Amino acid sequence: IPDPEDVNSEYGDITLPSLAIALSISSLLVTLGRILTKTLLPTGTSSLPVISLLTVFAATTFPNFFSRIRSAGTSVGVLFIQMFFAASGAGGNLVLVLKRAPSLFAFSVLQIGIHFGILMTLGRWICRIPPRELYLASNANVGGPTTAAAMAQAKQWNRLVLPALLIGVLGYASATAIALALGPVLLRLPVFLN
Repeated sequence: IPDPEDVNSEYGDITLPSLAIALSISSLLVTLGRILTKTLLPTGTSSLPVISLLTVFAATTFPNFFSRIRSAGTSVGVLFIQMFFAASGAGGNLVLVLKRAPSLFAFSVLQIGIHFGILMTLGRWICRIPPRELYLASNANVGGPTTAAAMAQAKQWNRLVLPALLIGVLGYASATAIALALGPVLLRLPVFLN
């Protein structure tokens, strides 16, 4: 079902120069993020939050520049997301998970079910948020920015692709910071010393 609020889903032509610029800028942001992570953060810290922050900062600071490469960036992004899904799914085996860790599978199903129930109850009936936005928020929370953006793209909710990506990235960035701060505290508790 296409998004009825999406009045303009065309962002210009995809050209060889726009593809080259999109790939170059993304490579620059990733490289800069890795350098900053190695320089400023403890060893072993993922560079993904820093790369995400740099990307959001760059897109916010230079919106006109990024709007000119939006179509190329979206096309390349969708291609890489599909390759990521194929590589991730190729190693997955649901039957093996059910045989080796049925309690983990049951816990995950219960956890996601409770999450979805609370989100839909609070979001739909109390806050009156449209269902498609709640579905994407849930997807971003559980699967991350890539699956949420892919869902928005597949459902043709083009207006919601960027918000889905951003809310997923915000979740990654905030959860990573919280986990890095909370991890050492939890490891000092007597329960974890055994």
